[in-house]
Amino acid sequence: MSDFTRLAEHLGATDTVTIITTRPNGDEVATPIWSTAVDGIPYVRAAYGPRTSWYLRARSGRPVAFTTTDGRGAERDAVAALADPRVGVSVVHLAPDAAEQDAVDEAFRAKYAHSPYVESVAAAPVRALTLRIAASLSDA
Repeated sequence: MSDFTRLAEHLGATDTVTIITTRPNGDEVATPIWSTAVDGIPYVRAAYGPRTSWYLRARSGRPVAFTTTDGRGAERDAVAALADPRVGVSVVHLAPDAAEQDAVDEAFRAKYAHSPYVESVAAAPVRALTLRIAASLSDA
């Protein structure tokens, strides 16, 4: 099983995951976020809008990775989370009307049904902020 396949399973199964994004000066930032998967393909959304820092950095073309540990560690100590094992990825922005958006909505709703905040990642306004996670170009 490839590192990316294991990561995709992790992103689909783990409630809180850690995305590692890179600032223009090269500093890395660990951010705990929610993720889901549809047919083994992972997705993330910026629930707090298009100016969300991690989202802007992820779309910038600079390096992006996810840790392979529980994202609650980044909630406690984001600096320490930078030392966690990780897998580099590519991100692909999805149009709000992309064919898989309905399935992504439903996957978020199913995974986070226990949360009163589920609609923050499963409602129409955040469709425009959906990223499909893919294997890093260097791994492809």
